Amino acid sequence: MTADFKKLWADPDTPNRERKRLLAHIVEDVTLVKLPAKGTTKVHILFKGGKTQTLTTISPKSSSQQITTQPGVVELVDRLLDDHVYSEIAELLNQQGYRPGEAGRRGRQDARFTPLRVAYLVHQYKLRPRHDRLRERGMLTKQEAAARLNVQEQTVTRWAKHGLIASHASNGHHYLYEIPDGDLPRKQCSRWNRLIDRAAARVQSASHAKIVS
Repeated sequence: MTADFKKLWADPDTPNRERKRLLAHIVEDVTLVKLPAKGTTKVHILFKGGKTQTLTTISPKSSSQQITTQPGVVELVDRLLDDHVYSEIAELLNQQGYRPGEAGRRGRQDARFTPLRVAYLVHQYKLRPRHDRLRERGMLTKQEAAARLNVQEQTVTRWAKHGLIASHASNGHHYLYEIPDGDLPRKQCSRWNRLIDRAAARVQSASHAKIVS
């Protein structure tokens, strides 16, 4: 054994139980010191002859850690919430090759992000919901927008559809509305001044203003 230890150890016909017996002949003691902050473990080995050796290895992850979404992905979700809803975030993450923590489970390597998984991350890590972010930017509910413009709520929906006012999805089918500070749209008889024509005129006017400035 002293002459052919490496050969015996590397031999594929040597069962693991025999490898353990081989180690017992040469190792007196092993002390493990975990370093959680670094995610490593110090391995102090005392051999039978008195020689010592210290090795550093990556600490194995617990079952819960293996299925935990990486912090970098959570940070990315937090940034994407400024401009995207759950379904869009899930699509972007999948396109960029990110995988949910569930992909760490055996047989789940093909797991992908879904709107429900994104919603879970937002709740689990207490990320600020997109609805709250839009409200902080001054976006109004349909009822508030209707009151501000002095029109019916249905009119707010139609104006947003034709681009007279901006709408922003807070999630799914829910929207908040951005009302400009000036040049507010006014309700007119659509029979003589169609919404589509008014929207086109506003776009043309905005483009002209940019060119002039």
